[in-house]
Amino acid sequence: MTAHDLGSLRESCPAGLVPAPDDARLRETVEALAEVGGESVATILLYGSHVQDSSPDRWSAYDFVLITDSYSAFFKRLASRGHHSRPPWILTAFSHVLAPNIISFDMGRETQPPAKCAVVSHRHLRRALRPNSPDHFLKGRVVQKLAIVWSRGPAEEKRVISAIREAREGIVRWVRPFLKGSFHVERFAETMLTVSYRGEIRPESPERVVQVFEAQKETLVGIARESLEAAEERGEVLQESGTYRWTRPPGRGVWAFYTLYFEISKARATARWFKYMITFDGWLDYVLRKIERRLGFELEISERERKWPLIFLWPKLFLVLRTRKDPDSSPLPGNGRKSA
Repeated sequence: MTAHDLGSLRESCPAGLVPAPDDARLRETVEALAEVGGESVATILLYGSHVQDSSPDRWSAYDFVLITDSYSAFFKRLASRGHHSRPPWILTAFSHVLAPNIISFDMGRETQPPAKCAVVSHRHLRRALRPNSPDHFLKGRVVQKLAIVWSRGPAEEKRVISAIREAREGIVRWVRPFLKGSFHVERFAETMLTVSYRGEIRPESPERVVQVFEAQKETLVGIARESLEAAEERGEVLQESGTYRWTRPPGRGVWAFYTLYFEISKARATARWFKYMITFDGWLDYVLRKIERRLGFELEISERERKWPLIFLWPKLFLVLRTRKDPDSSPLPGNGRKSA
């Protein structure tokens, strides 16, 4: 069981599926995670800032999608090796409620970035990436740049690539209601990313979408072009001299359906926060670091708020969301904003 560089699969890979970054610390974390999971680990995907080059820093976690053959076997090995404080049966049970589980994986060194892992089975992954998926959570992660950083071999990679390709070909369906008139592929790519971010509440300012787009513009345009080519084959879009238009403009019913879909996605993503308090060791410190990095101020949490977050942390949550919407507003009371 070793890392793969896509080898003979390179020509058949969808746009934006790239070789693993040349990062010794990343390789060390991936190999340790695969060793801990043992035979239950099928494939590990890297997404997020470390593969996008969208301003990662020393606190930026490695973002993984870990595909497993068995939730039970994976979480038993994770807990038995001291990498999780919760009983494996609880983690296994939560895997079947609003999949995936998000866990932390830490090498225990300050110089080594932590890892944030979405643990999902093949069945749940395929369901999450199909056109009739219950929400947008995993789709939002595979419509950007990805790297297969570990797998058991080509057969596992083919399964993952097939699922990613299905998700990519379906992009047109959920972008179409929010893109009227004629358009170029770059405008489609911008809309794709903006609409995708509507699927959940993020502790980041709206400018983050612009940063992500600029950091991987070439990749997103490539993904958009592949999706439009698939739609053109299905007769859903016409292309003339680089300009596209829908063969059948979406009506209000389609717009209403996908507006509701993204609201449901946002509600399901928010409901997962309560699950992460169980599945993600050190979740509060992780969120605090992310707020500090993305919004530019340090958020101080009292001992009472840390001990009883579901009761006492709500006022600060609402203040963070308000500051996120208005990045020029004053910093939270009692907290220091960093200088730019």
